[in-house]
Amino acid sequence: MDFTLYDQTMTFLWSFVLGAAVTVTYIFMEVAREISPPCKLLVFAEDITFTFIVSALNFFFAVARTHGYIRWYVIAAQIIVFVLIYFTLGKLLKKCFGILFRAAASFRAKISLFFVKKSHSMYDMVKKLKK
Repeated sequence: MDFTLYDQTMTFLWSFVLGAAVTVTYIFMEVAREISPPCKLLVFAEDITFTFIVSALNFFFAVARTHGYIRWYVIAAQIIVFVLIYFTLGKLLKKCFGILFRAAASFRAKISLFFVKKSHSMYDMVKKLKK
């Protein structure tokens, strides 16, 4: 069964969308790696998760669009989009997500410190009342 030029063109254009989804997934996983504690097992788990997600996306895309065949133009389109997004918008998104996560972590630390101080002061008040 031959694919028409229209089918191949639409597959090529949809693979740009798939490449964008892969890039966003990669950026999200990269930010998650930066905010997680350094651990070889965790890095391995994140890599396996990313590989599984991308493999599943490509498998379902190949089954849906090319009847399971791997086409070179699909891979080329994904690489093009990955490079374009990652080295332009991706760096900006990575910085923004990093700032957001660091701000959230700082806010959480300040809130927990506030409650720890309050609990200690309440504990001291209870001790004074018992005496």
